[in-house]
Amino acid sequence: MTARLAVGAFGEEVAAGFLASRGARVVGRNVRHGHREADLLVELDGERVIVEVKTMVSRLVDADPVDWLSAEKLAHLDRLRNAFGLPVPRLDFVGVTLAADGVTVRWLPGIR
Repeated sequence: MTARLAVGAFGEEVAAGFLASRGARVVGRNVRHGHREADLLVELDGERVIVEVKTMVSRLVDADPVDWLSAEKLAHLDRLRNAFGLPVPRLDFVGVTLAADGVTVRWLPGIR
């Protein structure tokens, strides 16, 4: 496994634990539909939620995975949600930052 893949897998594990601590039940990880993949599929408050996870290793004070959410990426995530053909009314984002002083998690529920 490459370092990049290991960082991503670690971030997804952190995100899954973070969401579980808030009542979510993880029902799938790296769920594929055609060429598209959802990092996490969770049930929270009775609804299914696709969760996109972005993990960054920060050597910069102002690094924030949320900056990665461009209009192009949001459009990709909309296509992902639509491709599943399931009743998935919500798309959440979890940004995980790994830094020398610890791990920071930022959850944006309902970005789409």
